[in-house]
Amino acid sequence: MRTEADLRDAFDHLADQAPDPTDIRAALQPRSARRSRRTAPIIGTAVATACAAVAAVVVPQVIPHNGSDLATQDERNSAWSHWLDLNLPKNIEVVGQNFSANRQDYEMFDVTQTTWVSYCWLQLHRNGDFNPATIPSGSPTIDIGGHQARVVTSTAGKPFMPGPPAYRFSLAARPDKTLAWQPVAGLWALFTCESQRHDTTDAPLAADLGLATRLAKSFSPRTSRLGSPIKLGDLPGGLSARQVKDSPAVPGVAGAGEEFALLMSDGNPATGYVAPARKPTGLVSGNAWDPVNGDDLSIRYDTSRFWNQMTTIRGGRADVVIHGMKAYYTPANIVYSKRDPSKVSLSGPVNTLRLEAKGVALVITSYSAKPSMEVLRRVAESVDLTRSPKNPDAWFDAATALP
Repeated sequence: MRTEADLRDAFDHLADQAPDPTDIRAALQPRSARRSRRTAPIIGTAVATACAAVAAVVVPQVIPHNGSDLATQDERNSAWSHWLDLNLPKNIEVVGQNFSANRQDYEMFDVTQTTWVSYCWLQLHRNGDFNPATIPSGSPTIDIGGHQARVVTSTAGKPFMPGPPAYRFSLAARPDKTLAWQPVAGLWALFTCESQRHDTTDAPLAADLGLATRLAKSFSPRTSRLGSPIKLGDLPGGLSARQVKDSPAVPGVAGAGEEFALLMSDGNPATGYVAPARKPTGLVSGNAWDPVNGDDLSIRYDTSRFWNQMTTIRGGRADVVIHGMKAYYTPANIVYSKRDPSKVSLSGPVNTLRLEAKGVALVITSYSAKPSMEVLRRVAESVDLTRSPKNPDAWFDAATALP
């Protein structure tokens, strides 16, 4: 169980990176005196993710399913589409989505609760990414939309949900109860929820099988399109998309924007990004869009209130103009002083090209040992950007816009 000291350390780390610590800490203040201690860390993580240093990030959200959103067979097989239509009630918001070749993660919570909070985490696995043999024999069964689901009870010492853990928040209920079933042949869904008891304002989080069951019964085995605010063009040889990280803006948090991040690799783990030997401590490590070993390039799209941070730092003196956007060659690490937010320091190699204009930042970062600004410029010039940053329904279809 995380301690209060752990959370404070995590917020200190985030504040070191964020453009305006005063604004961020103000956003963390609960709107109700009876709000749970747990609510602030979650929203705080979302705010820090949206606003943190260097280059903020991208934009889609779960797109409502309708006739025009039905995926073709090719899109059904694409990693960059929704493999299930979640059909969530209005009070449940998806705050984080993570897409890779054979796994999708959805983090969600009840945005209407100000006293007793609820969180849920859905994992979707295909092509052998989840081993059903890990389901303990004798686990109880329950019906989910005509499919038999198993109810798996796990403990801290014997977890069931495959890692890595969710980024926005770590589920803390112990014991935990997870639904495991196949909504369609070849696709495994793992779903768990937790809530606070309503008898006290500071109750511990407990597994909420009832909530998980109600939500799971609304899931539909129909794929729908994932919107992307960018359409890729010229990429360095051998690069292809490895992961898409998509975070809608958190309701009620001033300045938070939609985030979209694309991580690319040439498939060779010996090249590209190398993780530092020592990671930050605390609840959150880095940003939701951080690369892993072997990633070669990232592209991020950001509409948060800090979209123009480099224009502010440089006083509008751009290195080049691309797509009508001021573009800046810059290191990836931007640190603002906690004592004086007007003071900023840049560190690390110059490996990032950041474009800013009209509420949007496009950030392209190379993780090569010898970053080429010419390569980053070619990538930026070849990218098509949506003309509707705040209308995900008008974005490109990620199944065809991303390689």
